[in-house]
Amino acid sequence: MDWFLAAVVSAIGLSGQALMFQRLQKHYPINVFMTYAWLGAAVVLSILFLRPEDFPAIGRNIIPLLLAGITSLTGNYAYNRAIRLQSNIGYIESIMAWRLILTYVFSIVVLNASFEVVRLGGVVLIVAGVLAVSGAYRMSLKDIQWDWFNWALLGGLSFGLLTIFARYANDDGVSGEVSLVVVLIVAGLAFLLAAMREKESLKIQSQHIGLYVAVIVFAVVGNGALFVAYAKTPNLAYAIAIDNSRIIILYVIGLFMFDERWQMAKAVGVILTFVGILLLS
Repeated sequence: MDWFLAAVVSAIGLSGQALMFQRLQKHYPINVFMTYAWLGAAVVLSILFLRPEDFPAIGRNIIPLLLAGITSLTGNYAYNRAIRLQSNIGYIESIMAWRLILTYVFSIVVLNASFEVVRLGGVVLIVAGVLAVSGAYRMSLKDIQWDWFNWALLGGLSFGLLTIFARYANDDGVSGEVSLVVVLIVAGLAFLLAAMREKESLKIQSQHIGLYVAVIVFAVVGNGALFVAYAKTPNLAYAIAIDNSRIIILYVIGLFMFDERWQMAKAVGVILTFVGILLLS
C-alpha cells in the first residue's frame, strides 16, 4: 500500500474511531477505554505484523519509539479531553492542524523533502476545506474557551512530535506497522497505570462490548494505515493533511445519521478538500 492510499484509508478508519471515542467517554473514564482500545489494537497488530526479525531494529530505535508512545499518550489524552469540553470536533481538529506547520518544516529541513508547490497547495486547500466544513472559519474569540483550546493545542503538538519520532524509527528499519505496535503498547500500559492509580474500574458493561470491539477494529485499520503513510510519505504534512480530511467524512456521516444539514459553505469545503486530496495524489 502506497502512502497516499494508506492516508485515505486512515482518514476513514480514524473517523470511526473518533465516533467510538465520543460514545465511550459518555460511560467510561478516558484512561479505561483508551487502555482497552490501545492494548486490544496492539494485540491484533502484533499477531498480524510483529516477527522475531523485527526486534533488532526495535532495539536500535527504542528511544524514539518510547518517545512516540509517550506523545501518543499525551496526544490522545488531550484530544479526548478536548472533545469532552467542545462538542464540535471540527473546531478541535482545526486548532490541532497547526502541527502541519511543524511537520512540513521538519520534512523539508531534516528529511530533505522537496518543496512542491502543487502539493503544498493541496495541503492549503484541505485545511481550508476543513475550516469551512467545521465552521471554524466563523469562530470568534468568544467561541474559544481556554479549557478545550489548550487541550487541542497540546494534542496538535503531541501528534506532530509523534509522527517525527515514528519516522526516525521507520528510516532506520522499523516498519510502520511494527512501530505502531510499540507505540500502542507503551501508551496503552501508561493508560492502564493511570486508571489503576486513579482507582478507576476496568469492568466493561455487557451492552458496551460491541463498542469496544468496534473501537479496536477502527484503531487497527485507522492507525495501522496512518503509520504506513507516515513511514512512506515524502513529506509528513501530506499524510497528516489527508488524515485531517476525516472531518469531511464525519460531516457526511452526520448528514445521514444525525441532524446535520447541508449548507453551501460546507459544500464548498467538501469540494476544496477533494481537490486538495487530488493535488496530493
